[in-house]
This record gives sequence, C-alpha cells and structure tokens, in this order.
Amino acid sequence: MVAYSSVATRFSFSPNDHGVDVSKFVSISRALTLAPLLLLVIGCASGGAGGNSGGRSFVRMDMGISTNADLARETEDLLRRRQFPVFRTDAPPAPLMESEWRNQTPFEDERELGVTEVRCRILVRGRERPPMGGRSVYQVTYTMETQVKTVSSPDWMEMPMTSERTEMAREFGRELQLALEVVRR
Repeated sequence: MVAYSSVATRFSFSPNDHGVDVSKFVSISRALTLAPLLLLVIGCASGGAGGNSGGRSFVRMDMGISTNADLARETEDLLRRRQFPVFRTDAPPAPLMESEWRNQTPFEDERELGVTEVRCRILVRGRERPPMGGRSVYQVTYTMETQVKTVSSPDWMEMPMTSERTEMAREFGRELQLALEVVRR
C-alpha cells in the first residue's frame, strides 16, 4: 500500500483496488502540476538567442550626465566616425540624436541563424536633470537598435541580437561614454 499526504487531504490506495494502479495517475498529475513551474524556471534562466542582449533587438546603456552642447558634439562625432548619417535631432528639454538605418554585413553568428541582411541605427537621448553649477545637464542614454532579414522572411524584422552584434553595440556605447567622460574632466 502506498500513502500520499498533503496539508489539505490524506489518502491511501493499493494497486489492487479495482484492478487499477492509480500511482501512475498521481505521478502524471504531479508532473502536470510541476511542468509550468519548470518551464518558468527554464525560461528565466535562458538568455535569449544572443545571450548577451537579453533576447532583445537592441542594446541600451546609461552614459551618465552631460551638458547639451557636449552631448550634441560628441554624439555627432561618434556617428560621423562610425558612418551613421544623422536622421534627426531634437533640442532641449529632451535632446535626441537619431541616426539613419545603416546596412551592415551580417556577422558569422547571425549567418548561422539564417540572417541575410542587417541594419542598425543609433539613438542618443538626454533626460533633463537638476542644474549643476548653474548649467543645464542631462542624463544620457545610448541605444543601438537592429533589424534583420532572414532566408525565410524578406521583410525587416526584429530579432534578438547575437553575441557578436551585442559586443559591437556595446563597443560603440563605450566609445561615446568615454568621449563624454573626457569632456567632463
């Protein structure tokens, strides 16, 4: 005889009762109860297709605090050096510099996923902060967004960034962050 207990109920059975071995049903019932929990744990532990981008088609980084003049000058310089033409700019109180989409060669890890074309754009935004030393300053956020075409989809679509694309996006962000830090000193 096998006995199972819980806080709410207590029951026991024998495999010979009515000729049915209900222990198999109890095992299935427990498995079905635990399956959603297991899927949740597995889903939270995975990093997405690219691993480093958290399963997102963009990388966002906090750049720190900057004046509008430094933000505009250093962002424009980065975009020019990296050959991302400026698409639009917005003035304070919410400064924004957005590049045009720029086609890129797919990395090896993207080609392995069936990516045939990649395009990226950069957005740098400022959010107004309390003045420092009598000057207006902004909390700066850098974002690189990516879209792809694949062998199965001729249309531009979002796909989680691969490790190589994520590293490229972070390298650009670190370059801008360093430029803004040098200006502040």
